[in-house]
Amino acid sequence: MEEAVDPEGGTSRTRRIVTIAAITIAMVSAAYVLLGRSPLFDVEQVQIYGLHRMNVTEVEEHLGFQRGDPLLSVNSAEVRRNLELLPWVHSADIERGWNGHIKIDVTERRAIALAMVAPQQWALIDVTGRVLTRALPYPPDLPRLSGVRAAGEPGSYMASDSGALLVVLAALPVELRQQFYSLRRDTSGEIEGSLKGGEEIVFGDDNKLSAKVIVLATVLSHLREQNRNDQFIDVSLPHEPRVRSEARTTSTP
Repeated sequence: MEEAVDPEGGTSRTRRIVTIAAITIAMVSAAYVLLGRSPLFDVEQVQIYGLHRMNVTEVEEHLGFQRGDPLLSVNSAEVRRNLELLPWVHSADIERGWNGHIKIDVTERRAIALAMVAPQQWALIDVTGRVLTRALPYPPDLPRLSGVRAAGEPGSYMASDSGALLVVLAALPVELRQQFYSLRRDTSGEIEGSLKGGEEIVFGDDNKLSAKVIVLATVLSHLREQNRNDQFIDVSLPHEPRVRSEARTTSTP
């Protein structure tokens, strides 16, 4: 004999279950918020790692929170955006711990060249063209960019006419990049460079820059193996590099 099912009873039980679940979720959420804003869950300690060019105080001023603030008020995405506005900050990773400790791991940008701010005044820039500093009284020994628009304020980026020069610097092996004294655009817009040893390099236009860098490295290696002191190296046609001394012009063997 089949037992009759009371539809209203089933509906009533479903409503009770839904109501209980909703109340439970609300209580858990309320407890989470209350605990998160309780003094027991305040920011107790901030640990900052990865600083080399910046100091802790400079970073703390841009966090958007301070010790004693509620832990839940710390928005990791917002903190990251605040820090990445700093000229030297490439990226920042923020971790919150329920013990009230916040860990911030900063990745700083690396200076790759000097850009002119005003005549005979130079600022540091990175490979993306980000301006890292104001004019430095004693600029370090890095390649100097010229023949392009001047650098702006720290945190800004170089104008587009510097793009090809930065591509060359990024493509150069570190050891070869360290040999460059300057890299510039001439009056016709073509790219030239000067090595600390006195050699003048002609890259030509903005095309095939990576290929030109590879050929330059090969030519320099060949010349030094042969103890040659050719002072002009033209890789504007990477399939036909040319070197020139004061007395003659020849194709590289």
